[in-house]
Amino acid sequence: MNNQSSKKNLVFFYSHENCPARATALPVLAWLAEQNDIDYDGYFCVRPSLADIGDAMPYTGNKHDEQFYFTANFFQHIYFFALTEETPIQFERFLEARGNSTIVKKDSNALVDFYTEIFDMFHEPIPTEAVIFPSTKFQFPNEGVDFGKFAISGESKLDTFCYPEIFFRKALAIYYELPDDQISRLISFGLKKIYLIFCPEDAVKKYKDMGLEVEVIDSVKADDTYTSITGRIAYRWLGQAQGFSLGNDPITLRWTPKYLRERIISIAAVKSLPQAVELLGDLTDRVGNKLIWGSQIYDDTIISDLSKHDIVFSLVHDVEVGITIKDKIQFPRSWLNDAPAPWDYEYSDDFIKEQLDSGKIPVCFVHYASDLGHLPVLTRHLDMHSIDGIVDGFAFPATYWLYAEEQLEQLYISKEMGGIFPSSEPLLASAGMGVATEAQNYLSSEVLIDNLRKAKEIIENRAGKKHIPLGYYPFQDACPKYKHGTGEPPFEVIADAGFDYMITYKHENKFPEIVYSKGNFIALNQQVEHWSFDPLNDLKSWENKIIESKKKGWIILGLDAPFWGMVPCYFGIASKGMSLHMLQKVMTYARDGGDSGKLFIVKPHEAVRFARLMQKEGLV
Repeated sequence: MNNQSSKKNLVFFYSHENCPARATALPVLAWLAEQNDIDYDGYFCVRPSLADIGDAMPYTGNKHDEQFYFTANFFQHIYFFALTEETPIQFERFLEARGNSTIVKKDSNALVDFYTEIFDMFHEPIPTEAVIFPSTKFQFPNEGVDFGKFAISGESKLDTFCYPEIFFRKALAIYYELPDDQISRLISFGLKKIYLIFCPEDAVKKYKDMGLEVEVIDSVKADDTYTSITGRIAYRWLGQAQGFSLGNDPITLRWTPKYLRERIISIAAVKSLPQAVELLGDLTDRVGNKLIWGSQIYDDTIISDLSKHDIVFSLVHDVEVGITIKDKIQFPRSWLNDAPAPWDYEYSDDFIKEQLDSGKIPVCFVHYASDLGHLPVLTRHLDMHSIDGIVDGFAFPATYWLYAEEQLEQLYISKEMGGIFPSSEPLLASAGMGVATEAQNYLSSEVLIDNLRKAKEIIENRAGKKHIPLGYYPFQDACPKYKHGTGEPPFEVIADAGFDYMITYKHENKFPEIVYSKGNFIALNQQVEHWSFDPLNDLKSWENKIIESKKKGWIILGLDAPFWGMVPCYFGIASKGMSLHMLQKVMTYARDGGDSGKLFIVKPHEAVRFARLMQKEGLV
């Protein structure tokens, strides 16, 4: 896909959250595209699931337009098929300007016209079978949760989760509320049999009276939960499944194109999350793929429970990635093969020795962006480095290289050329491919090291071996379910995976120490409890403690990146009230020496070199 002659065509479906026909066409277009050896993707305008925590939540932002423009370069002809009641819509004007595109745009009630036009375009017969499901919401009293500040209702549309029933049957999809005269038109085109899922009881008689053969796939039962319903779909199509996801309606809707391409079947849950964990444990065992996609919805503790089943969770949310086929596009390594790494441009040994001898204190900020759901922080991270003298660590999974390669290259382009090199040092986050509780007796050593190696392979493939991070930053190596000090980190596994160092939560918020050492590998503790939400006060506190102790030491501050780099958080209106201004203030405070004049800002590997020098001199 990197030259004009090898470019394929792309079928791209567009719809939005409130469109009644939103879940109908994409599975149909997917099997039709595969049948014609055409790539496919889709975009759904959705309102983020926690939008009520702030007015600044984006609906379609986070560079989705740029992602689409970028992706369009790698395809010859784009078939842009839209079902929408709204106008104007994203991307349409760009495609008109681009040319070499076909645009078909209909509203929901014109679904039959939509199908006939597209099947005629590809010279394919209209299928004689169709799956019918409602587009309305269902109420599940046992699924709602209320946190006071925000709530997740116990209602959901189920159409989003029906894509396996359509895709694997190679059938049409129809929403139940489509006017009957449209069904009659399909019958005139040869429709003979329909499959009903989650439809009202009287639907069987209605369609039989129209002369159709009717089969009921499933219906909603009084005691159903999201988990029980989607679990039945998963077991029905277990023989076709290659992976699984967990999430609610809007998250699953947004990621449906990837799930179709990779045969990932979705499990839904809110309050039924504990039951979903057990279900996913069984399903992933049966298929042999322990990496799942989706979202924990509201409960991070579920990640620890999944880890007990050796499941690694690649977290995605509503609005971070707009174009899911980006992971199939790869840049040539070109200059990146030979580009230096951030650790090639560091303070000299003599400088670090001089700082140690003069009682200076290195300060290291590590921004933790553990999953694709945090991808929008990357833009803010690049912005922060426009400030002279700012250096730090940025911990993220290998999946960033699959979905944001064109942004990540800025880490290796000099500031003179418009990038930020060498001011930000990448670290590999959590289990490398997603999040997991790494503490012993949770994720097994075998699964952890396997995921870390897969992550390193992705980075080597995308950026070259020399750019594989030296450092590792965990999610919960010593604090399962955020219960501090209750877990034992898998230090040997991280060392055996080939890392030079890690930053651990063991002995967090304690005086600087080397918590573990094996050969050339060391683990340093950090001077906050998990992540700092008041970094300026935390930094000043440790500045005073180290000076008053008359000992040598460093200060490592872990920061939960989405609270500083995603809307509405960086406007200061999220639950913890952080803002980008606060982050800029603390980082420049460290850069400028602090109140004591003894602080100097470093990248993580420089902090490690400082600690190793202390170790060599018997100071730690």
